[in-house]
Amino acid sequence: MGLGDWVSRRFATVGKNPPFKEDEPLDFGEGVIRRIRLTKEYTSHRFEPHIGDNRKYMNIYLSDPIIRTLIDLPCLYAVKDGYDIVTEDEDLRKEITKTFVDIDIDMTIYGWLRNARIFGSGYLEWTGDNLVLRSSQNMFVQRSEHGQLMYYYQEVGGDTENIRFEADEIIELQNNPFDDYAYGLSDVHTVMYLVDLKDFALRDIGIALNKHAVSRFDISCGLPDMPYGPDKINEIVAAFNALEPGEDIIHGNDIEIKEMEGSSRAFEYGKFTDDIMDKIHIALKVPKTMWNNPEQARPIFEPYVKYLQKAVESALNSQLMPQLGDDVRFKFRQMNVEDAFTKAKTDMIYLSEGVLASSEVRAERGLDPNGTVDLQPTTPDVNISGGMGKDKKEESQRTEQRRAKRKKGNKPDANTKGKRKKTETINVNKKEQITEVVV
Repeated sequence: MGLGDWVSRRFATVGKNPPFKEDEPLDFGEGVIRRIRLTKEYTSHRFEPHIGDNRKYMNIYLSDPIIRTLIDLPCLYAVKDGYDIVTEDEDLRKEITKTFVDIDIDMTIYGWLRNARIFGSGYLEWTGDNLVLRSSQNMFVQRSEHGQLMYYYQEVGGDTENIRFEADEIIELQNNPFDDYAYGLSDVHTVMYLVDLKDFALRDIGIALNKHAVSRFDISCGLPDMPYGPDKINEIVAAFNALEPGEDIIHGNDIEIKEMEGSSRAFEYGKFTDDIMDKIHIALKVPKTMWNNPEQARPIFEPYVKYLQKAVESALNSQLMPQLGDDVRFKFRQMNVEDAFTKAKTDMIYLSEGVLASSEVRAERGLDPNGTVDLQPTTPDVNISGGMGKDKKEESQRTEQRRAKRKKGNKPDANTKGKRKKTETINVNKKEQITEVVV
């Protein structure tokens, strides 16, 4: 579908299912997705349930600055170097490029990719002239028993208020597709137990974070023959976390508190938390060395960013680009992880292989795509020598003097005595001449 045909398309319907025509089973395989048929949620709500807990994923992303940074950084790298529209139709390329620039597709793709990493799947609604980021938490998928997509279902209230999108109205990005499920896997889900371990380890060693100080305590609860259970320990931890700065610690005889700062056991706890942090960084494909030694992190970080780019390209080229024109594709530019010199070498290869035209390389750098420069006419006797009140006749005279010296042997005028020369200007017949006088 071309860009001009969007007016005739069918938009999302509210409260009723859009028309659907099932393809031959051969298109999707003869097998039946038994899980869909046996799932109660599917039977009652007519959509497939999500994998995991999206609300918990969002809370972890919003509350943990480390997780948020490790989710955002690969997404930022994936979109930072721009993209190209690849097609032989130059007019179509310009039209699509203008549309994408108008809707700020770089930031749209960033949000789409970030949602996919957090929730497992990201969704964009294509309205015909815009891409709108839709929530991953209340968007569901309805498929036939053979796996063919029937429509997308967005819960916003009762069934009569919920919205159904046709397959070509939603551009879906699945992060780490899993088995034959309709959704991808959340990257946050992978580190949930590590986040809990990290937080519990900090609480367990008694780190009381407040506005004034950081204190470390080793707390022993209970008696040797009557240790505290998990519920009682959590109650003690909650009491310590609720202490205000400078507030006295009041406890019973069966609780022993020791200062840990500088002790060997405190360092052991530090090693434990460091090991947890290393695992979180590796699980989210951003090694800790990314901050102080990026070259060491590249073997893990760079391939992962390229994988994310491939996933975005595949989703756009299979779902969106066929609606914009025939034989047109979306392609990310080469990721620049070093410097401008790497980009220059890449452009040289692309130019020699015919992947990019010289006009595209020039346009990318803000130059005229045609390679032409409009020269402004020079006014007569314009000052091009840089001298105050001088004109180009003076520069011509200096040039003739230099040529005359070169004819004599091209020897430089050396001031062997270390004395400086000064220049006087003598006006003769209203014409300026330069006379050099040695002091």
